[in-house]
Amino acid sequence: VRAVSEMDNPPKVYGGRFGLGSKDPYPSHIVAVYENLAQDKPKNRFTIGIEDDVTNLSISPKEEIDATPEGITACKFWGFGSDGTVGANKSAIKIIGDHTDMYAQGYFAYDSKKSGGITISHLRFGKTPIKSHYEIDQADFVACHNQSYVYTYNVAKGLRKNGIFVLNTIWS
Repeated sequence: VRAVSEMDNPPKVYGGRFGLGSKDPYPSHIVAVYENLAQDKPKNRFTIGIEDDVTNLSISPKEEIDATPEGITACKFWGFGSDGTVGANKSAIKIIGDHTDMYAQGYFAYDSKKSGGITISHLRFGKTPIKSHYEIDQADFVACHNQSYVYTYNVAKGLRKNGIFVLNTIWS
């Protein structure tokens, strides 16, 4: 920053933070940064990816953007540690990638508990290369393997229109 400030005609430099609390930014957050920069008086210090209620520096997206290329299937699986969901999904995405002509991507998020904690598996696959480096926010398929999660988490958030939701439950 010092080198820029010593230039004869320095460009405007704005700074922001992301990835706080292990929250990845989504494409809609990146669009929000550009919308901020297009304002007459953009925020110089800002935060994306979380609702910053301490410093109030958040830039929030105006709308969710689905940047998933056509033909990519996105699946999200809610499980709990040691229930087999993550292991099964790792096997499934490996089989898709190794034994079909599709590209495959798997990302697995865990909470801090070794067993019994929440897990979320994010799987993408399709005929074109996958360049999405963020958790799935728009899913074609969502499965929840712990019925109590429907009371605690918005497990169907981001389910696409005509998407499929499966709840593994003991309820009749």
